[in-house]
Amino acid sequence: GASSGNPGPSGAGAVMLYGEHRKEISKYLGNTTNNVAELTAIQIALAHLKNTTKTVVIYTDSSYALGVLTKGWKAKKNRSLIEKIKKQMVQFKALSFIKVAGHAGIPENERADQLAVKAITAASNIKKT
Repeated sequence: GASSGNPGPSGAGAVMLYGEHRKEISKYLGNTTNNVAELTAIQIALAHLKNTTKTVVIYTDSSYALGVLTKGWKAKKNRSLIEKIKKQMVQFKALSFIKVAGHAGIPENERADQLAVKAITAASNIKKT
């Protein structure tokens, strides 16, 4: 997820790898916070996975998303979105999260960020015409 301002125009990006197959998702979210964008990127990725019996590993650079979804952090905001994602999560037989460093040259994480920013830029260009 990415946000231009916090809150501000935001986007979600996800790179999904299935063996040799690849799917990229880029979605404009409107004006919201970076935390909502990060959570929504996870929500969108989970929604695109149809086979819940396969092992799924989500890589995220969001300590916030990781904390509220897997470490029992108490959310003061975004509780409805967090609960929706948690309901998605329990559908998967084997789901895990790995924390990666943001903007550290990790190719798929960098691409997910590019996709999120691309969604914001595309929406901004549409509004200007």
